[in-house]
Amino acid sequence: MPGMSESPPMLLTPTARLARSHARAFAARMAAEGRLAWLPPKILSFSAWLSELREAYFLSANDARVPIDGSQALVLWQSLINLEVFIGEPRVAELAQAAWRLIHEHDLQRPAHWPDLLLSEDSARFQDWSASYRSACARQGLVDEWTFAGEIPTLIGDGAIPAPATLELAGFDMPLSPLQQRILAALEAAGTRISRAAVPVTAATPEVVALVEPDDELLAAARWARARLAARPEQTIAVVVPDLGGRLARVESLFRQVFDPAGFALSDAGPDAWHISLGRPLAHWPLVSDALAVLELPEQQLTQPVAQTLLRSPFLRGWGDEAPARNAALARLTRDAPYDVTLNELQWLLSQAGAQTLADRLTALQAGRADTRGTAWPSGWVARFQQELSNAGFGEGRPLDSREYQVLQRWHDLLEAFSALDIVSSAPITRSRALALLRERAQAAVFREQDPGVPVEVLGVEEALGSRFDAVWLTTLDGDTWPGPARRDPLIPASLQSGIAGATSAGALEQARRELAGLLATAPLIRGSFSTGSAEEARELTTLLAGARLDVPEPAAPAAALAPMAPPLQDDQAPPLLETSARGGTGLLSNQSACPFRAFAERRLGARDLRVRRPGLDAAQRGNVIHKALERFWHDVPDQSALAALAATPTALQARIATAVDAAITEFADRYRLTLTPAGRRLEQRRTARVVDKWLAIELKRGDFTVQAHEQPISLALAGLTLSGKIDRIDRFPDGSTLLIDYKTGRNARSGWFPEPRIADPQLPAYAVAMNPQPSGIAFARIRPEELKFDGLAAVSLGTEGIESLARVHGKFRDIEDWDALLQLWQTHLEGLARDFQAGQAAVDPRKRAVCDNCHLHALCRIRERAPFAALDEDVLDE
Repeated sequence: MPGMSESPPMLLTPTARLARSHARAFAARMAAEGRLAWLPPKILSFSAWLSELREAYFLSANDARVPIDGSQALVLWQSLINLEVFIGEPRVAELAQAAWRLIHEHDLQRPAHWPDLLLSEDSARFQDWSASYRSACARQGLVDEWTFAGEIPTLIGDGAIPAPATLELAGFDMPLSPLQQRILAALEAAGTRISRAAVPVTAATPEVVALVEPDDELLAAARWARARLAARPEQTIAVVVPDLGGRLARVESLFRQVFDPAGFALSDAGPDAWHISLGRPLAHWPLVSDALAVLELPEQQLTQPVAQTLLRSPFLRGWGDEAPARNAALARLTRDAPYDVTLNELQWLLSQAGAQTLADRLTALQAGRADTRGTAWPSGWVARFQQELSNAGFGEGRPLDSREYQVLQRWHDLLEAFSALDIVSSAPITRSRALALLRERAQAAVFREQDPGVPVEVLGVEEALGSRFDAVWLTTLDGDTWPGPARRDPLIPASLQSGIAGATSAGALEQARRELAGLLATAPLIRGSFSTGSAEEARELTTLLAGARLDVPEPAAPAAALAPMAPPLQDDQAPPLLETSARGGTGLLSNQSACPFRAFAERRLGARDLRVRRPGLDAAQRGNVIHKALERFWHDVPDQSALAALAATPTALQARIATAVDAAITEFADRYRLTLTPAGRRLEQRRTARVVDKWLAIELKRGDFTVQAHEQPISLALAGLTLSGKIDRIDRFPDGSTLLIDYKTGRNARSGWFPEPRIADPQLPAYAVAMNPQPSGIAFARIRPEELKFDGLAAVSLGTEGIESLARVHGKFRDIEDWDALLQLWQTHLEGLARDFQAGQAAVDPRKRAVCDNCHLHALCRIRERAPFAALDEDVLDE
């Protein structure tokens, strides 16, 4: 065919990334030469080539064994190791599999022949495991990839594996392993002509800069790469990070900050000019994480985090139409429901919010699971899992982008590999075991989207070796990293590892020298850096680069020019409130006093706190239970004399308390069936009854009173704004005076009532000024296990300890003339808060720093980025 080029000889590389890089370079070269079509070269990593040899051999050879890959071998190791003390610990099986590979790669003495004198407890245990592993493979007719790899030289010599005519090696800057050397020697003996690709690059002398922190290195490298790319867009650049796996999140964040400031600021990002070679575990990608969450969804009881994953997943059918409804259901779930909910309760919430599609999909998912109980082989579970995902409408939400399509393909590959575990499974497995194995594999599989051929690559040391670039920045060139510590395999006797690079101090030093030499040959221009650390943990440049030239840090590159923007708007003034009433009661006034922006965001924008509840009852819920229990108790006890009569018979009093507490907990817990377990309910009943009993003892010590009202609705008119509220309790005294009581289980104190423009706790003062006739006093009933007392103010003494008459109170209130003057001051300041809210005053202006501690609006107000926040002082509460 005209224009067709002949295919070059097969090329082997040490890594898959380098194989892809050579394939792209070859295609670019053919296109540059004007080729219209060409035979693609056979370019493989050494491990991929061994897999190809294994597959070809078993397709044609008279060998009855069944080859298994690493995933299948791991299951076999686990099945053997789990019989001993490490039940359910996958890491031990991974260590055993790694040791098995190391033995074959380095032609170490096989475990069966290890002398007893060399064995530690761990290596003796591994010796037993490896014997069991070999027996299981022989019994089931299996052969793993590394056992077979050890047989390849013999099979080549016997002619069972044909030797290629030519073979070219590229990028092998580090010494070949003993197994690789034996395989190549067998090929040469069989007539293969083996050559190495010519590399014209010589080692460069690096210029190294000392920076303070590791992040400073990454930022400097990213800015350097961007500046070079801007000067010459056609060049190839690499940044090498030795500990890339441990710093992946920081690398991604800092490079995006430098290369894509708009995307870093959460705007739409353009195509990346950089690519990181190492990826995250497949289970951490949202599409796979959500798929696993659907499969792991319990049949009856689920936690709020699991429910939130379902409601937020954009991959479930109906997301485009139901996203607002699902968000509304999520808000109600977080606000009202306990930590554990039933599936029926979740479906009811979805239906009430208008997310019927998702409710129906959950019904279909549960109905389909009725036929998937019992045990099955892994392949059977894969078929069932795929059907479950289909029943749930998974993958039918919003369209996937390019990266998500790649994740989806990798997920399908994982399921296909999981099906192949039938070969090594001794018996069908349960659903829970199948899900655990699937999650383990999704966690172990690392995914990174394909490199589209971007000019800047971020690599680890192993992936960078053998590559060629126009310029390279090497990070972490400190003496702690080069050379690194010697690392021996814990399951292999130490004396057998003396020839393995990195297993001894001398070996680690030599390996570091070779790796640095290889990295310095990756480009004609090498820049480097290391972080000096702190005075306690100072670091210096590695002595292996004694000839490197230390350079002063370059000034930070100027930030990319931003698009011209309009002058910033004054953002502390909202539109005036047109309505004359507002929801939220006196909480609106509390918000306006604490921070005007908080009042605007919560009361007008509806910005709610959606933090997930903890299991059991939290402090606020326990306070509500006590509140309801006391309300129930006083319904049938009209006054103090009735309380005293009841207390004369302790059993009758305890029975009345128990009845009230049980009714309060029932009213609270019956909203959601899983609010409390039976044991938890009994515990809450005892705790609440004990607190109520102690509180009633305090009520008995008061002067004579009658309980006039419970949960009394009240309407407040302040500066034209109408609010509604509910008074916990109103007591009447023999002289006709009244006392407003508010039950509190928090740290509220009467000092918060001090009349000032931003009154700290306006609830009871607002009720007091709104009542007609106005009360003679207000008080908190502070009901805390460690502190039970009244805390209040009154016009005159009301015969209750803790409620002080205004004439006798000390501290802030001492300069106020009388009760009427206090009521008038409260009226003035409360109307001021109401007017400010109506006028739309929404400045980010917290009254004190503590206001921000439990606020959920930091992402909106950006308070910690504002200068006034640092100047806020904590208030000292005094009288």
